[in-house]
Amino acid sequence: MTLQSSKATACEVGPIRPPSEATSLLIRVSRNCPWNKCVFCPVYKGEKFSKRTEEAVMADIDRLAQAATAVRGRAALTGELGAISVETCLSILRDPAATEDEKRVALWLHRGGAHVFIQDADSLALPAERVARILTHLCQTFPSVNRVTTYARSRTLVAKSIDQLKTLRSAGLTRIHIGVESGSKDVLALIQKGATPEHHVEGCRRAIEAGFEVCCYVMPGLGGRQFTHAHADETATVLKAIGPKHIRLRTMWIVPGSPLDDMHRAGAFQLLEEDDVVAEIMRMLDGLVGADSQIVSDHDFNLLMEIEGHATDDAALLKQTCEAFLALSPEKRDAFIVARRTGHARSLNAFLKDPTAIQPFIAEADRLKKIGSGSLVKGLTMDFIHRSI
Repeated sequence: MTLQSSKATACEVGPIRPPSEATSLLIRVSRNCPWNKCVFCPVYKGEKFSKRTEEAVMADIDRLAQAATAVRGRAALTGELGAISVETCLSILRDPAATEDEKRVALWLHRGGAHVFIQDADSLALPAERVARILTHLCQTFPSVNRVTTYARSRTLVAKSIDQLKTLRSAGLTRIHIGVESGSKDVLALIQKGATPEHHVEGCRRAIEAGFEVCCYVMPGLGGRQFTHAHADETATVLKAIGPKHIRLRTMWIVPGSPLDDMHRAGAFQLLEEDDVVAEIMRMLDGLVGADSQIVSDHDFNLLMEIEGHATDDAALLKQTCEAFLALSPEKRDAFIVARRTGHARSLNAFLKDPTAIQPFIAEADRLKKIGSGSLVKGLTMDFIHRSI
């Protein structure tokens, strides 16, 4: 079957999605972020928030449906019915005549065609009835979809009525990703989150009451040296009050060009060293015992990707990972940090299996600490910024 011309207009796609939505089809209903003041985030700076028209989003869904028909037609030529094989998927991805939509849909169908993520940063800032109509059309067009998720700010959820949230749930939205970042009022003010701990608890609890699976994101290290204990303790308190299904760790990392980068350069924000961040995570884990939530470390900004388990049932195991890192000699800790941050190590256990491979990273850690005037994390940050220029 001949695919469409690659010059065809592609559906609009936003810049980010959660790591857990890597296999999801992306549908953009809004552009950028309606708040856009968080100092740690560089993604939408300089861009204005706008709401895409219902007609434009519906047209994108219809265009993706046409792409799916073309992909399935091509698969049928080789006798494939149902799932798209890896061979068909690769042939479409390599085909210069295939449109970007067809490539996206081929990959999505190969991965099951079951998950969709609604973009951008706060799609629920749109009128609930409009989003519900879009969701209904999406689910009718793609009956294979069984999970539809989106980002939302806690203050946006507070502004929605329970009935509006239930309408969205009934229309097919299943999971809401919420950037809590911290439960400390001082940290939230420092990072200009535009929300309070009370907003986080009320907004997330309303979503849970409406039947949503809630996923909360928190950022170890976000309070810097000044607020590290308050950040750990008060974040745990807020998360226990919410009771989300998932708590996902997103270790704070200063991104060049972000307002936090400017604050750090001016001395208004003091970075924690990596071992201090791990100690902060351990303190937060202690505070989360009793919570019925799954803790997940699934972002490359995290040092210890092995931290995963139930906040209460697996409490000892979760802390064990942190303790294993902190029990290393300072040299080995520094070596693992460098290996992890430069992409040479994925897990602590794998790194420690080959002692002969550790020495070069010890030497690199010494070099970076000199750059950072004794601070490894500062040296890593400065080196990262230098390489990015």
